[in-house]
Amino acid sequence: MKLVDVKIENFRGIRSLHLPLDQLTVLIGENNTGKSTVLEAIKLVLTRSFGFRRGGQFSEYDFHLENADATPQSAPTIKIVLHFAEQQEDEWIETIIQQMQDVIQPDITTGLNHIWLHAEGIFNIDSSLFETKLDFLDSSENKLILNNSTSINLISRFVPLFFLSALRDSSQEFGQRGQFWGSFLKSIQLPDDSRQEIEDKLQEINTSVIGANEGLTQVIQKIAEAKQLVSLDSTAPVVLEAIPTRVFDLFGKIQVHLKSTTGAKLPLSRHGEGTQSLSVLMLFRAYVETKLAEDYEPESTPILALEEPEAHLHPSAIRSLGSLLENMVGQTIVSSHSGDLLSRVPVTSLRRLYKRNGNTIVGRIENNITLTSDEERHFDYHVRVNKGSYLFARCWLLVEGQSEFWLFPQLLSIKYSGIDEMNLAIIEFSQGGGPTTFIKAAKALGIEWFVVADGDNEGTKYINASIECLDSIEQQDNRMVQLPCQDLEHEFYNNGYEEFIKNMVTNNRQTQIESEAAGDSIKKTKLLIKAAINKVGGKPAFAQKLVDEVERRSIDSIPQIIQDIMTRVVQLARN
Repeated sequence: MKLVDVKIENFRGIRSLHLPLDQLTVLIGENNTGKSTVLEAIKLVLTRSFGFRRGGQFSEYDFHLENADATPQSAPTIKIVLHFAEQQEDEWIETIIQQMQDVIQPDITTGLNHIWLHAEGIFNIDSSLFETKLDFLDSSENKLILNNSTSINLISRFVPLFFLSALRDSSQEFGQRGQFWGSFLKSIQLPDDSRQEIEDKLQEINTSVIGANEGLTQVIQKIAEAKQLVSLDSTAPVVLEAIPTRVFDLFGKIQVHLKSTTGAKLPLSRHGEGTQSLSVLMLFRAYVETKLAEDYEPESTPILALEEPEAHLHPSAIRSLGSLLENMVGQTIVSSHSGDLLSRVPVTSLRRLYKRNGNTIVGRIENNITLTSDEERHFDYHVRVNKGSYLFARCWLLVEGQSEFWLFPQLLSIKYSGIDEMNLAIIEFSQGGGPTTFIKAAKALGIEWFVVADGDNEGTKYINASIECLDSIEQQDNRMVQLPCQDLEHEFYNNGYEEFIKNMVTNNRQTQIESEAAGDSIKKTKLLIKAAINKVGGKPAFAQKLVDEVERRSIDSIPQIIQDIMTRVVQLARN
């Protein structure tokens, strides 16, 4: 039974959310947009089965508070709906159909089966208690009247949830009380004769170790004198154990040791945070697979919810993790802040959560809908695979060439706080088939965007293509600009930086340019700018020279059109 979407209302920081899910779903977005809340919502509904209960699993801290004056008692009802559905005809086996028949809702058009599981949290004024109710809905979102709670109790059997928190401590996870490790320790069973034989050998080893130090005998004698003050065994009141002598105690001492490349064996706790975190992740995977094999039927479809599995890992390990997630058993839902992880999962698996007018919106690129196959290829190459961090930006400044790519970040840093602080990414689109691909992706993901194109014929084509992407309520001036001059270098040349650029060119080359231009001022300017760029070693170095000169003069010396672009982009990035 696949979980195809989740609806959440008034739960913690989420006022309203509708989240479609895939076999692998990766939740991204800024802090406090609701990624962990989504995982917690699914966890709360699926990890317990209950009918109507006072003091149920929703607490006063789960209610969404609209303002500082709101209280949990006056807050609107929490509603969480998990929607399970067949993806193809006869996908659910007969066992599921028979045992869940009271709540299955067939689609009269497609014939596919659906189940809507609904959790509700309210404050009961009469009892002054927070109450929780779990029930099923029909296709019109009406509550189903059931004779018993069989279906409610079975849902967690058919759809078991396994949750791995971002706050994972290997010393606790691999401890005797660890959620995953502890289950393996408890499953160790030995026949009585084998257990006794092992304990006899342990006692023999222990006696040899303790007996090797005569001083320990004196320690035993002195401590034994305590029997004069407290009740102790009269024959052997003190026992020293170098190692556990009972198999039960020995199980609790089992430790994971990893060998380094030199062969040295070290306890897991002595390795780095990344190795420890990865070990916990692998332990979680082993636990899930073992638990499914031992405790669940083959028709069960597990859901694996993982918070930031990339924590503490090296980028190369994170990229490998992306491929691992696709191959994990069951349906996987992940929250992440790693561009490296995103570079190794399908772009259609991403769900970008962001806030708008108090609601939590889900941005996504839908398979064969948002982008054409060619556009998706461009997007993967220029953003997802090589610049996955761009997917976390609030705004994309889409520029035509190298000069803008190198110059705008530095100019923004001079005038404002810098692109990182503003959560702004700059994408060069000329090698990616134009701005259209990136505009469509930005709009689908809920990322603000602004296009800057050169003032030549090619720039006009880019602007016209960008206009085609505008919604009916969007204004062209708010989303794009075509430079008045041929390119960014010409903007500086024609707005106070002519002598500065000329001085980069040798006198001999200036004389040659005068001859080549033959009185054509446009050609002369173009040749001078080209010569200056070549002289300093390319467009990145040229951009740095301009930035240094801007800092020497003042920020107001920047051409007005560029200042206007920066102002608009900052507005978009800061919402």
